[in-house]
Amino acid sequence: MNESNLTSLLEAMFHHSKEMILFVNRSGEIVHMNAHAANTLDDTDYDRSQFQHICNHCQGMYMEGGRVACTNCYLHQEEIVSFQVYMRTRDGEVVPFIANFQRIDPENEISVFTLNSLAEQLKTQEIEHQKRLTQRIIQAQEDERKRISRDLHDGVTQELLNVLLEMRLLKYVDDREMLNDKMVKSEESLSQLLDYVRNISVELRPASLDDLGIEAALKTHFKWIERQYGISVDFIFDVDQKRFNPEVETVLYRIIQEAIFNAAKYAEVDSIDVALEETKDGESHHIKFAIEDSGLGFHTGDTPVGTGLGLFGMSERASSVGGTVSVDSVPGGGTKVFGSIPV
Repeated sequence: MNESNLTSLLEAMFHHSKEMILFVNRSGEIVHMNAHAANTLDDTDYDRSQFQHICNHCQGMYMEGGRVACTNCYLHQEEIVSFQVYMRTRDGEVVPFIANFQRIDPENEISVFTLNSLAEQLKTQEIEHQKRLTQRIIQAQEDERKRISRDLHDGVTQELLNVLLEMRLLKYVDDREMLNDKMVKSEESLSQLLDYVRNISVELRPASLDDLGIEAALKTHFKWIERQYGISVDFIFDVDQKRFNPEVETVLYRIIQEAIFNAAKYAEVDSIDVALEETKDGESHHIKFAIEDSGLGFHTGDTPVGTGLGLFGMSERASSVGGTVSVDSVPGGGTKVFGSIPV
């Protein structure tokens, strides 16, 4: 291939490229740019008889710690590869791009500045994130179904079979005293079974949450925790508004429920502190929550004990209503789960 053909191909690539290509001089003036750049960048107040300056479009680089305006500007460097920069577009938006900057003519101090939109890359990342998120949610649902199925089989089904066998044997008992004794035992078994089913029902969805609100539902749950695990819960409810959006109440309940279950299973404590506080600042209205224990604790960067879906689930539940949740823990120093939800 001769030089003329190569030049033609390079010119065609420059003009038809889907990347924005700009040539800038040492002062940051745009010597030339391709059609894609010209059609994308803001040309407000652009005097075409003069060089256009790259700073008219640039809204700052993104570096570790956040966006910077002019500090360590790429114009002052010979080469900087794959950095993020914000540019103002024709529709007035400030858009992030992946950029490359390289000095190609040292004698005349001309550099090439290429920009690629992050939109498609971010879209792909979002799709992959949603796939992973969906997989984890499905796995969490399946694990929960397995647990409920196991509880029903090992608890409810076995107890019902035992009671059924006892009831079948009653018709063969002639001794009145023995019959009464077996009836009492069957009644006790049915009563325990009823309590067991109620406990499963409460875990799935407490009726008090829908009927009476978050405060009543949590108090009922804390009494159940004390009976089941021997753990007392010190509950502070500093909230004026008694009812909230059902979705917000559900998220609060599930986060607190999960945090307490984690403490009961892993922290080795006999008491837990739970606090809900309502905060208002102008138009900002939030419920802050904190669940704290003084138990074993753990390194927050370590692989979670169990599946780790509990912590993941709390985070996802909070984000679903625009809230946040954080975990602070150190070995031997207890664990605190805290966050905030807008209401």
